[in-house]
Amino acid sequence: MTVKEAKDSFARMLETANRGGVVLREGDKDIAAVVSVSDAEMIRNAKALAVIKARNELASNAQAKGLTEEILAEILAERP
Repeated sequence: MTVKEAKDSFARMLETANRGGVVLREGDKDIAAVVSVSDAEMIRNAKALAVIKARNELASNAQAKGLTEEILAEILAERP
């Protein structure tokens, strides 16, 4: 849907977004996506889970290489 179409038919754009999302285009470029609240929450939760997973992997790798909280505290205490 073009930006102009979205402006001209806001209600239709919202209905389309609720059914599965709509990409807004200006010229030949995608500039935005409008999604339902439930889809936005799923995206937000997926991002949060990815961050948690990455954090846990970093912690596991650091621990496997011998980094402990005590060593980390010492390193941080030495910094200006």
